[in-house]
Amino acid sequence: MHSLFERGFLRVAMTDRRNCARPLPCQVARLAGRVDALIMREKDLDDDAYAALAREVMAACERAGVVFVAHGHVAAARAVGTPYLHLPLPELERAGRPEGFALVGTNVHEVAEVVRAEELGADYLIASPVFAPSCKPLPGRGTAFLDQVIAAARVPVLALGGITDATEPAVRATQAAGAIRMSDYMA
Repeated sequence: MHSLFERGFLRVAMTDRRNCARPLPCQVARLAGRVDALIMREKDLDDDAYAALAREVMAACERAGVVFVAHGHVAAARAVGTPYLHLPLPELERAGRPEGFALVGTNVHEVAEVVRAEELGADYLIASPVFAPSCKPLPGRGTAFLDQVIAAARVPVLALGGITDATEPAVRATQAAGAIRMSDYMA
């Protein structure tokens, strides 16, 4: 298991710069002491724009003591030198686990995807949506879904979708390795 997951229950922010009231590096400073890691998920950027923003956000993460994880953008992640990468499962299936990263994670939306994700080399999984997300009209799958993913997995599982101060205790009551917030941490 990677040392990131030895910290106990992880609180992770996932970025959404379009719905953030301030530039991402400033938002990272506001999250210092509240989150353990940040996944920079800015899917609309090309690799060059992603790399430029990632350099700024990585520097802010370093100052804040927050682990930086790139999302997608393998070439940009390599260019900025992050050892941590998150890839959507279809991308992991298409290209395989990229070389040179210490930690690679992926999302699962069905329990049946767990085995495939692990076969492809995922070091951690994000189960989603656990609760109804505020940013998409999707129903939450509930903690029973999260429990099923955790039971099927050999790697740490993080919860995503509708995580707030009100719903995080239910996630903590499972064996989840942590919880990811997007809208709640980008406000």
